[in-house]
Amino acid sequence: TGAYEGASADCHRALQCTEANATTGSLESGPAFRSKILCRMARALLKAGNIWEADKAFDSAIGSAKEALVLGQLNGAAEKILNGCIMDATLGLSDVMRYRDALDGATKIKADNANKSVSVAADRRNSVQLLMFINSALSVSPGSMELHERRVNALASLKRWAELGNHCERLAAEIVKTDGIFTDDLAPLNPFPDIKAATSLKPDFFERNPDNAADPVALRILSPKAVCDAVMRLPNGILPLYLRSLRLEERYTEAAKAGASIEMHVNNSKHRGTRGIVPLAWLSNERDKLRRTMSWKERGDTLFRNGDYERAATKYAACLTIDGDVSQYNQNALENDDAGGRLHAVLHCNRAACLMALKRYREAVKECTASLRIHTHYMKAMLRRGRCFARIRQYEEAVAEYERYIRLVDEARKSPNSAGSSNAACTFDRPIDITDAEYLKAKQELADARKSTDAAANNARKQNQSQKKAKQQQSCKDSNIGKAAAKSTAKHPQEGPGRDNAYAHKQQEQAGPGGANQRDRDGFGGTARKKTATKKKEFSRGGNMPEGPSGNDGIQNQQKQQQQHQKQEKRQRQHQKQQQQRKPTPPPNLENVHCHYEVLGIARTALISDIKKAYHKMCLKYHPDKNIEEGAADTFHRIKLAYEVLGDEKKRTYYDSRRR
Repeated sequence: TGAYEGASADCHRALQCTEANATTGSLESGPAFRSKILCRMARALLKAGNIWEADKAFDSAIGSAKEALVLGQLNGAAEKILNGCIMDATLGLSDVMRYRDALDGATKIKADNANKSVSVAADRRNSVQLLMFINSALSVSPGSMELHERRVNALASLKRWAELGNHCERLAAEIVKTDGIFTDDLAPLNPFPDIKAATSLKPDFFERNPDNAADPVALRILSPKAVCDAVMRLPNGILPLYLRSLRLEERYTEAAKAGASIEMHVNNSKHRGTRGIVPLAWLSNERDKLRRTMSWKERGDTLFRNGDYERAATKYAACLTIDGDVSQYNQNALENDDAGGRLHAVLHCNRAACLMALKRYREAVKECTASLRIHTHYMKAMLRRGRCFARIRQYEEAVAEYERYIRLVDEARKSPNSAGSSNAACTFDRPIDITDAEYLKAKQELADARKSTDAAANNARKQNQSQKKAKQQQSCKDSNIGKAAAKSTAKHPQEGPGRDNAYAHKQQEQAGPGGANQRDRDGFGGTARKKTATKKKEFSRGGNMPEGPSGNDGIQNQQKQQQQHQKQEKRQRQHQKQQQQRKPTPPPNLENVHCHYEVLGIARTALISDIKKAYHKMCLKYHPDKNIEEGAADTFHRIKLAYEVLGDEKKRTYYDSRRR
């Protein structure tokens, strides 16, 4: 900005030196010279972001050139210069219009986001469109610090921290080019008068060897000493986000030294106030976050190396909450709003490794997905997600992950220069960095996943065929039964269906010789006929009383005998019940059971520990030495066979694939 403003100031002084009464054809002080200077001043103002002043200067250049052409008395060189000035000023006005259109579009998007609530996806689309407008405006006015700050804010909202850091460092390298030129009359235009010349940051750092595939420009980063030179030349509005980008991209040494340099410079009485009001609250907060990030992540790495995966995952989760507004990490990784950057992608991937070691593969899949949302080409997270899919038998998803992994490696090896050019490229785990051993291992895992997919498909097809065959057999069986019943009915037409016929016989027996279709019941649930009541009716008809005691005494004796008989039956039932409880548990009927999971009494999703527990429990219950019931030995054999299949991971996988 200072250089462009210095150029416009020099052009203004040059205009003051032109003679108003100079001849029209003069190339040193006439209209041709004036139009040329006006075009240069307008272009410098446009580069610096002074759009209104640039617009006026371009109009003045066109007016001055046309006026000189109308007056005539021009030689060939002067006429050529004037026509060139008109063309240059016209192109300049089109650039001014393009700048205004881009700025209007950016302002409209920002106003729309502020006035109404939008979804996360819509907000991201708006941020991408806003960044496009800002980039268009910056191509016209690369010296506008306001546009640079807006671009940095847009990149921060998109969580593209690596690109943000690269932009800030490129801007600092451009500013270093002006070191030493603000002297004498240009001294008041120096934006950083108290900053010494850079010693480590080279102005051509991002320009030399642009075609070097081993050191692509997009992946170049400054050294810690060069970062200290860079932060001294960045505007105050950019500094907080630049330091945050250093931390989130795991450039801890650069972040620590940059923060120390800013604090020392601001607190120095010699430079106090030269950079304006710089609040130090954000700086102390950022340095505290840096300290906690480094400490907690290192602690998590140590726990992981020692095999304490549960605590390591917890420590990584705590590290993920440092940049958020929540104090507790949501175990569903896809519901957390992380800050992005290399740091958070690595933390999610590390948590996935911990969960894989704990055999919690579904949770590990979510962590890998969260990591890939930050860097879609993060190769390690991609490979781990494919392995998790294979563990939970989602073979189609596993095959897709492995194929994508291998395709990216193949493309990177064919064209190394384009491997890091995309915005989706992961700068710290690139496909070009994958070794041959890792590549071959991934291809082998892909082949295994494809075999498992084919086996599962074949098993599903066989199962469908067996189910259809069983349905056909059942339908044939039902048809044969219906035909047999029809033949039986035709052979004995006087007899109805078996059940109705039995009921009719029962009615006839109950009716008796007198034809009364009624059965007397006693008061004990209707298990026997009331013999005493029958005799009493016979006595009432005038029959002789039985010999011995009187009729009432005989009835009472019969009632006592019935009560004693009932008590005896009750005691016998209790005794039988006690005997059954003392007997060993009879084995279950497993003749028609063909599923090993049903034999052990467990679910299909049971863990290996649950399978072992169920096996030991069933063995203790149905071992032939302890259970003498008939069929216990056969049951024990089935239990043992089920455990041999389900207790082995490979056999269980094959068994499950055949049952689908």
